[in-house]
Amino acid sequence: MSVSFDDHEDDYYQRRPSWREIDRRRDRSLHSRIKEKYERTDSEKAIQRSGWLKEKYLREVEKLFSGKKGSPEHEKALKRLQNAYGTKRFTRAAREYVREYGLPEEWNLLLLLLEAEDEKVVCEAMESLSRRLPERSPIERQGFLAKIRSLLLVNENPRIRACAERILAEVGA
Repeated sequence: MSVSFDDHEDDYYQRRPSWREIDRRRDRSLHSRIKEKYERTDSEKAIQRSGWLKEKYLREVEKLFSGKKGSPEHEKALKRLQNAYGTKRFTRAAREYVREYGLPEEWNLLLLLLEAEDEKVVCEAMESLSRRLPERSPIERQGFLAKIRSLLLVNENPRIRACAERILAEVGA
């Protein structure tokens, strides 16, 4: 029984593993690396697919860390403040909001508080706005300075006027 060269060659190709099999054995195949990279949990996939769900998730996380300002009571107080704007109840609503929750973080709400007739609330809001001024856009800065100038011209309260003059001097306007 003689073994020919061709028989030996056929036997070699039958026993030899394919490149795919070699990569699979090494567990470094491109296919397995890509698959691992894109495997995510179902919740991660859902959050990625739905922008709305992602926004909701981020709001819930923010509420968790915001303490008192993340409560439903804060939302109600905020609505009361916004609904009272332009009415005689606004100053009282502004005082209650600031007493309960402190000054708001939002730029627009701080600007809204400048309309109150309480000198303490107005001065605190002006100072908070002036500290945040460098972070704001040029249009927002210009609007803030215009608001301060109008308070200086219209408001008769000496403490508010002094606070407005000091802020304008600090800003250099």
